Amino acid sequence: MNLTGEFEEIVKGMEKIGGVIDNGFNAWAFRKVVNELLCEAGVKTIRHALIFGVEFENVNRKRKITSLILNYNSKFYRFPGKVFVDTTGDAEIVYLANAGWMKGDEKTGLTQAMTLFFRVGGIDVKKAVDFVRANPQQFYPWSTSEYILGRIVSIAGYFDLVKEGKIKGLLPEEIEYIFFTTLPEEGEASFNTTNILGLDGTSSFDLTKAEIEGRTQMLQIYNFLKEKIPGFENSYLLESGIQVGVRETRRAIGEYIISGEDILKARKFKDAIARACYGIDIHGQRGEKSRLEHLKEGQYYEIPLRALIVKKAYNLLVAGRNISSTREGHSALRIQATSAATGEAAGVVASLAVKFNRDVRKVPYEIISEKLKARGNI
Repeated sequence: MNLTGEFEEIVKGMEKIGGVIDNGFNAWAFRKVVNELLCEAGVKTIRHALIFGVEFENVNRKRKITSLILNYNSKFYRFPGKVFVDTTGDAEIVYLANAGWMKGDEKTGLTQAMTLFFRVGGIDVKKAVDFVRANPQQFYPWSTSEYILGRIVSIAGYFDLVKEGKIKGLLPEEIEYIFFTTLPEEGEASFNTTNILGLDGTSSFDLTKAEIEGRTQMLQIYNFLKEKIPGFENSYLLESGIQVGVRETRRAIGEYIISGEDILKARKFKDAIARACYGIDIHGQRGEKSRLEHLKEGQYYEIPLRALIVKKAYNLLVAGRNISSTREGHSALRIQATSAATGEAAGVVASLAVKFNRDVRKVPYEIISEKLKARGNI
């Protein structure tokens, strides 16, 4: 992998403990390394806490946030601060401060489908790859067709088998294809296949329904794999994800809104804080076609600092999948490595704003870029 910045540190840490293969990694390895990095940096973390409220002042029609109200241990606690960074994924701080946000498709309000990942062991990976090579028309063209020991295998498709499985009632109607990537342990793979539609990732009730539906789909898919897919005859189901994966909810309205055109035309910006190359990837809802559009080999786009600055706030930044973007732009920016890059940049800006006692907009970009260049972000 050609990674830089904080995400590179995470990958290096996972490599040391045998938790990564190419760009596939074990969840336990990721958690271990991230926790250690936080501790080494002296970060005070609080788990199992909920954001209950945001306190702010109105200054010239903009919010100046003064504190967050968190609920944990059955009590409420106030956390004051000078600068805040919203990495909640759902733009919860932005939402509670009423600082301007969008949700889902600009016209319909639809949000992308959710997915509950699951893990399977006992796979004859070579046999699975041989089937891809013998039936290339049944798979996406980027699927692995040559088995190399110690390299990641990524397979997506089984189009006719999936169609037949749905007709016979062996697979849920919502399933579009089967997609898995192998993990460091030989014969294990992670599945990004369940397809949960019609639910809202900002609703606790809908998230509960999604996890119930996801585990129902998971068992149907696994039984289908074992019965119908070459290489899975002796496989066994290991576990489901701890919680459902939510691709899309709210996005902040920032000083700049990244568009799908910015992505596909590989735009560059004078205030760039990160680079990325993942294309538009929308997992459609009912009645909506999914989209997957790649950039040309070697192309990349930049993410401007302005997309991290909340327009209606003096001291609020965003990072991760809730940065300022259109739905198309968001679909490219939401992935892990890009989220890590925007998070690192937001952290740099926040620390400098505190150091200089300035509005986040007034931190000199030259200093920001110097620090990010040293980390390899830009």
